[in-house]
This record gives sequence, structure tokens and C-alpha cells, in this order.
Amino acid sequence: MGASSELWTRAAAAAADRHTIVAIGVPSPVLMERAALACAAAIEGVRAGRSVLVLCGPGNNGGDGVAIARILHGRGVAVRVQLLADRCEGALAEQVAIAGRAGVTIGRGLPATADGVIVDAMLGTGAAPPLRAPYLAAVAWANAASATRVAVDLPTGIDADSGAVGELAFCADLTITFERSKPGLHLTPARAFVGALVVAEIGLSAGTGELSEGTGGLSAGTGGMFAGTGGLSAGGLSEGTGPGMTLLGPGAVRGWLARLPAGAHKGERGNLGIVGGSAGTPGAAVLCGATALRGGAGLVTIVSGDPTVQAQLLALRPELMVTARGEPLLPGATALVVGPGLTRAEDRVGLAGLYADDRRPAVWDASALAEIAGAKVGGPRVLTPHPAEAARLLTARTGRPWPTAEVQADRLAAARAIAAATGAVVVLKGEGSVIAEAGRIAINVSGGPSLATAGTGDCLAGLIGALLVRGLGAWEAACAGVHVHGVAGEWLAVEGRSAVALELADAIGRVLASVPTTHPRWPRAYLG
Repeated sequence: MGASSELWTRAAAAAADRHTIVAIGVPSPVLMERAALACAAAIEGVRAGRSVLVLCGPGNNGGDGVAIARILHGRGVAVRVQLLADRCEGALAEQVAIAGRAGVTIGRGLPATADGVIVDAMLGTGAAPPLRAPYLAAVAWANAASATRVAVDLPTGIDADSGAVGELAFCADLTITFERSKPGLHLTPARAFVGALVVAEIGLSAGTGELSEGTGGLSAGTGGMFAGTGGLSAGGLSEGTGPGMTLLGPGAVRGWLARLPAGAHKGERGNLGIVGGSAGTPGAAVLCGATALRGGAGLVTIVSGDPTVQAQLLALRPELMVTARGEPLLPGATALVVGPGLTRAEDRVGLAGLYADDRRPAVWDASALAEIAGAKVGGPRVLTPHPAEAARLLTARTGRPWPTAEVQADRLAAARAIAAATGAVVVLKGEGSVIAEAGRIAINVSGGPSLATAGTGDCLAGLIGALLVRGLGAWEAACAGVHVHGVAGEWLAVEGRSAVALELADAIGRVLASVPTTHPRWPRAYLG
């Protein structure tokens, strides 16, 4: 893999469709046929000899579905189409007429039963939740069926841009989307409805300056072709290098980490300063520091003026150094982590000035996020809020209430807003963590529920801090740290353990020693 793969928003996908048809002159039926061929190949790979039912809506997504049924019928597959809408016109009507002449069985409404493969060709990328009749009933019926579920373009009921889900969404085992993946397919909560993901390159082209959201160039992938064999090549998508919205995976992370200097001695690996660990909560600073050491930092120094806390820190992790807070703060440190376990207000005095004036790269986490005064930054900053912290930060910085539910409903918008208000790289933590700064955004593929335990956020802050002190820029350190942290949590889950934070720190060291070349959530490629 190369750098992160492009993601197309709803508007970007529509613009590419228009450019391909209008400016280049590729007829719409040709694109529909190529999409249907890709979907038919993927369905043949999962149907295991069973029959196929295609649920079709009134638009082009429904037309895709009818074309898929015709292709499968021509290959001897037992397939039928059910039209769910009263309206049948345009591309859908053309495909229905062709399929009818080819002998495809076409009905209306939902059948009594389905026990093979159910194909969702109901609404497509252009639609957004909430669902209305008849699709609400159709999704509920399909989800209750004993069948393999396949979504065309995206599962009905999810938002292609935000990943929002209404009352119901089609729960796919396999989703085939076209040309580029969509951000909503990788964001919470929608990513739980996607299943395995295939991106079928069918010949859509954006042209120069056609795409919204600054999505950059469209480099075609170079690996992973399959043609009607049912075999899907993992990791075959090209990871484009253009700016904009991207999917964060192992290819980019391995590239960044490979550029880190080995460091012949500890002095060449940097000195990370940690401002954290109030009385009663020293453990957060210990977890942060221990992970920073596993992340390759040569020296780690924790600031604490409380003798009791100093003794606790050294007893818990003797590799760490401890010093009292002075002026200037940690002059020997080349990067900082600010906030882990910093629960007492008196320990946070002066942090607003530190954020605005200190020129060293720094990670700001936990309680320290409440001390950020504005968008002025003295040096590179990475913020690592969880959704509730993000809501509080947005409420304080934007002058209007941001409930946590609103943050979770549109994580992209929330991460962008924090980046704009603070001048920082923002890591909005959670399943499908979002990394944002002005002009670009990335969605991580790794991680999951195993990381939902106390202290794992402190480990992430320490890892990003270690990567900063070793020489990565704020964007690269944030992205690499988030991905490695997620993989480490997954490794512990595979071993049958929850991500207890100190064990997570050790697992992070193992992942850094051998970052996997692929990830199970990375989309597979079909080059049609």
C-alpha cells in the first residue's frame, strides 16, 4: 500500500459521475453495466449455489440491481427482482424492459420468504436517513431473513457522508461501492452495517478540479484484480497521496515509521516531557510514560511538584524520570504531553499560556483540553478528545451548545470544527477514529470495543508524544499513533484479553516492531 486512500463524499461521487458522462462522454448505461458486472462477480463469490433476491428502489441504484439480476440470470443463477416503488422510469425502466425480455422474473413488493442472498439495490449514495415506507419495512424484513445480505453502493439507511444511521439500516455482510469508498462506510455507527467492503473501479473520472472536499488526484489502483472468479484481493486499492479526505491504513503508517531514525543512543531518540499525574491520579501519567518508552522515546520526564506523587511514579515505573514544575517548564524536553491524570485545577494553572506560547510540539489530552484558550498555537499541537471532551471543547470554543450526541451524529463535522477553533491536529477518538486538521481529514480502520477500558487514552497520548519526539510531524504522528494503538488493541482481543492499559503499552511496542501490511477492514479492490 502507498499513502491513504481517497474517500468520496456524496457530492464528490455525483460530480465524478457527471464529469464522466458529460465531459468525457461515457454513456450512463455503460457505467451501469460495469457496476452491475462488478457486483455480479462479488455476489457469485458469496452465494454458494443459493438463489438471489434483488430488492430495487426507483432510481439508478434500482437500475443497477435489475442489471445485476439480468447478468446473474444469464449465468444460470436462480434470481428474481422485486420492485419496491410504484415509480418505474428512466434508467430503471430501461433495465426492467431489458431484463424482462431476457427472462428475468420481476415482481412487486416483498416476497414471503428469502433464504439465499438478498441484494440491497434500494436507495444508494444519494439518499440519507431516516427511512420511509416502503424501505423501512423492506430493511426490517431483510435483516430478519436467514440470508447473506449484499449492499450495492452502500447499505440502505446509512448516510454516505456522516455515517449516521436512522431507525433502521440494512445490515450487510458485503458492500460493493463504486470507484472510491465513502466516509460514512468507515464511521461509527454505520461501519457496523457494512460487512466486508469492496471498491469496484468502473471507470469514473473526476477530472481536474471537479471533486468537492479537496479530494485530490485519482490514481488508479495497481493490484487485486479479479474477474468473475469470486476471489477478492485484499489490500489491492491504491492509496492516493492527494490532500482531502482519506482512509488511514497500514500502508501510509508503515511509510512514516520507516523514516524514523533508529537512534544509536537514548539522547538521539528525544526527551518527552509529560505534564500530568495529580495526587490521586498518578496512574494516567505512568501509563502515558510507559507507552512513550514502548513507542521509542529515549527519555521520559514527568512533571509533578507533589513529593508523594513523585514517589508513586518512581515506584510504579522506575524507568521514568520525575521533576518538579519550574520555569521554564522542562527545558530539556523536545516535545510534551499535557493532561493525563491532571485532575486538580491548581495543577492546570498556566496551561492556557503553555498552549499558546510554547513552541515545542505537544499532545493535549484529558483535563488539559479545558484550558485551551483559542486558536493561537505556539507550536504543533495534537488534541485527543473522546466524544464528551469534544462536546465540551466545542461548546466552550464556538459559543453554542454541542451535546455529545451531536458530536457522535456527525463526527467529521465535529473534528473539523475543533481543528478550526484550536489550530490543531485533532484526534476524535472512538470506533473509526477521525483525525482532522485544516484542509484534510482521515478516518482510521483499526481499533474497536477492546479499547473501551480505562487508561487506553493515556496510552494513545504517550504513543503520539513518542512519535513527535522521535521526529514525525503532528499529522503523521497523530495518524500513525492512532492506527498502531488500534492494532495493538485488536491483537490483545485476538489473544482473548481486554485491552488492560499496561498490557496495551506492551502490545504497542510489539506492533511498532512489525506493523502489519494489511488490515481486515481495508477495502478490497475490483478493477473492472
